[in-house]
Order: sequence, then structure tokens, then C-alpha cells
Amino acid sequence: MENVASLDNLFLASARARRGKSRRPDVEAWWLRREVEIAALREELMSGSYTPGPYRFFTIHTPKYREIAAAPFRDRVVHHALCNFMGPLLERRFIARSFSCQVDKGTTAARECCRKLTNRRRYVLKCDVRKFYDSIDHAVLLAKLADVVRCPGVMSLINRILSGYKMTAGAAFFPGDDWLEAARRPRGLPIGNLTSQLWGNFYLDDLDHRITGTERHGDYLRYTDDFLIFSDEKDRLWELRKVVDAELAALRLRFAEPKSRLLQTNEGVPFCGFRFLPGLRPRILGATKRRFELRRYLLKAAGDFKRLSLSVFSWYQFSREGNTQGLRRAYARWPLDARLKRRRGKASRGSRRVVEQQRSRESVVVESQQ
Repeated sequence: MENVASLDNLFLASARARRGKSRRPDVEAWWLRREVEIAALREELMSGSYTPGPYRFFTIHTPKYREIAAAPFRDRVVHHALCNFMGPLLERRFIARSFSCQVDKGTTAARECCRKLTNRRRYVLKCDVRKFYDSIDHAVLLAKLADVVRCPGVMSLINRILSGYKMTAGAAFFPGDDWLEAARRPRGLPIGNLTSQLWGNFYLDDLDHRITGTERHGDYLRYTDDFLIFSDEKDRLWELRKVVDAELAALRLRFAEPKSRLLQTNEGVPFCGFRFLPGLRPRILGATKRRFELRRYLLKAAGDFKRLSLSVFSWYQFSREGNTQGLRRAYARWPLDARLKRRRGKASRGSRRVVEQQRSRESVVVESQQ
């Protein structure tokens, strides 16, 4: 517990939690008195009296409907401090092709791995977990973390963070369950906590080792709850699907059936916003393009050209990984900020004035000839 609550770790955690949020009033108010706040936080962590604050809930609708739980800034500092301690302990257990919430193992690395495997194999079993974060069982997660974290104080802190968020609706039932007890089981991780990303990745670590170790099938990669299994034999993939189904049931999880299916790689493998084809550069999924075009249209209609400029730039960087030269040229014709829009407006008005003057001169010349 001393490593989590040390002053160096808490100062580092507060700086990381502040990234991208320095303009928020509550963050700046905490940051101005950070020495006092960190000293009080350390005292609470060491004495075991720390209690997480209430979440702030809001919803997003793209790429799909999700309820986001935002913790107070003080709690986010604790989350970063805990991940600074737990991250190296958990990451050393991950397989090489387990991506998400790791340095140099984000979406870009996951897409590159998918591209290489698509070029090598004929078939792929695409799997997704139904309501992954909402279905994570607290008892199963605590048992898995207890095998790695030996400190009772840190486990008590993890238990307090988990107990601050619980799902009550949509309980899943498995063979042998008592319906009343299954409905009462605490489950769910808040989408928005840094700890949820790390614990969610660790929750499926046993599945990774079962496929790559016990089953000795190396053509496999996973990004959080979206994972792909490649092979040249369909029968082998159907066998592995049964293995995955049994492993998920042990973790009290289920397949997202419409998204989990067996595909030929030459049909295209959808993964992380792109469609991968053997021997070709990946293409952006149609749904991803439509979401950006809708966002671009709404920002332009609202006149928010600053956010429009940032949106176009982020899209440009994202799309560079695929075969999108023509698409990027088409999007580059959009105004990037208000100044550019005014310049283009003045240019268009000036061009219209020149055209009108030229037409008036032509009409005068025609009348004089007549």
C-alpha cells in the first residue's frame, strides 16, 4: 500500500489525470491546492478511510448508445495511482497479441497485427462479448486479482472502488444458477474509469492463455472484448468456438451473437474501424465514414468551426492507415476554421463580382455591334 499512496506516485497520478482536462474549473481548483489534497488523500489511503465519491452519469450515442460514469477528479487521481502500481504486475502476464490499455499496443498495433494475419490465413472466427463491461462479475474479478495482488490494503481499496458501481438490470443466468442469487450478484465496471480498462483487459487473460497455450493456436489477437482467431481450416475454428464459449461461461460472459461469426478473409475482416482484405491496404468501414460525415455536417450547421477543424484533423490522422487517398482529398475541400471560411466567402463574392462585370461588358459589346 505504501507504493500506491507514496507522495511521488500521487503527484505523478495527479499530473496524468489532469491531461486534457486542465481547462475544467473543478480540475483547476483541485490543482491549485494539490499539495493539501494529496496529503489528505495519502492519509486516507494509508488509514483505510478512503471512500470513492459519487459518479456523474451522461450518455453518448456514437458509435452506439453508452452510459458513461465520470468519477470526481479526486477519485481519478486514485485510479491512476492504483494503475501505476498494478499495471506492471498485470501486463507481464498478458500475451504478446493482447492489445488495449498498454504502451505501444493501441489500435494501430492491433490493426497491423490483423493485417498480417489476414494475409496469411483463409478463415477467421470473429468474436465479440455481449455487454462486456456491464457483465463483468465482481466476485470473479476479485478472485483473479487476489492471485496477483498480495497486499490486503490494495485489495481492500479495489473492493471499495468496485462496490461504488453496480448494475442491477439485465442479469445473465447460467446452468446451475439460483435465479435469485444470480440476480443479486454484483457486476459491472463503469465505462470511464482507467481501472475499468485495465481490469477488463485482465479479465479475459485466461482466455488468451487457453487458446495460445493449452490449445496451441497462435494465430489469435484480442483488443479488449473484440478478438479474432485465424486458421486455414473451418473445423478447427468451430472447435475453438466451443472452447471460447466454455471459457466465457466460466467468466459469466456470453457471445454477442450477431457480431460473432466465421468469415472468409477474402470477404473482408471488420476490425477496429477498418475492413481488412488479403494483399490490400485496409479500407474504412462504411458505418465509420457515415458517423464522421454526420458529425461534420452537424458541426458545420452549428457554426462550430473550431471543433470542425479538430474533427477533420483527427479523421485525417485516423484514415492515413488505410487506402483512403481519394477520401482524404474529398474531405480536404471542407473549410477548416472560421478564418478560412471568411476568406473563401470573400473570394467567392469577388469571383461573382468579376463574372457579373465580364457579362455586362459582353452585353455592351453585343449591343454596339448591333
